[in-house]
Amino acid sequence: MIVICGTPGTGKTTLAKGLAKHGFHYISLSEFVIKNKLYSGYDSKRKAYIIDPNKLIKAIKDEVKKHGKKLVVEGIGADLIPEDLVDICFVLICEPGELERRLREKNWPEEKIQENLEAERLNIIWGEALDKFGKEKVIVIDTTNLDEDELIEIAINELKKRGLL
Repeated sequence: MIVICGTPGTGKTTLAKGLAKHGFHYISLSEFVIKNKLYSGYDSKRKAYIIDPNKLIKAIKDEVKKHGKKLVVEGIGADLIPEDLVDICFVLICEPGELERRLREKNWPEEKIQENLEAERLNIIWGEALDKFGKEKVIVIDTTNLDEDELIEIAINELKKRGLL
């Protein structure tokens, strides 16, 4: 199983969809959580569902039974997936100036832009991934100056090096 983490705008969905073309079953965590009601509530300030970790873990284990470990899961909350199910975790990072440009292009609210820029500057998601999966499983890719093909090629090469593709 591949987990893809990163702040919004770093390229998680792009990478996940690219890996799906190489035989992985793609799960967008936000869509998966909403579709399967894997949440405990709704944060109206952040306009986001609050993931119920127990429900998520059970549902992911069911997906593993269906698809084997040939899964790619991307999104905020991917660090909740049990480490024993994860073979590799890609953490996508981006220079804050470029990330801000991307989020503004998507018409994100100012408060959410600033919150995500702070998370990026402090490497919060990278740190959480290291804590959860360990440095052996975490691969960091800086997407600041990469196009879609370059990003996917880097990930494919990492998977091949590790015998996962």
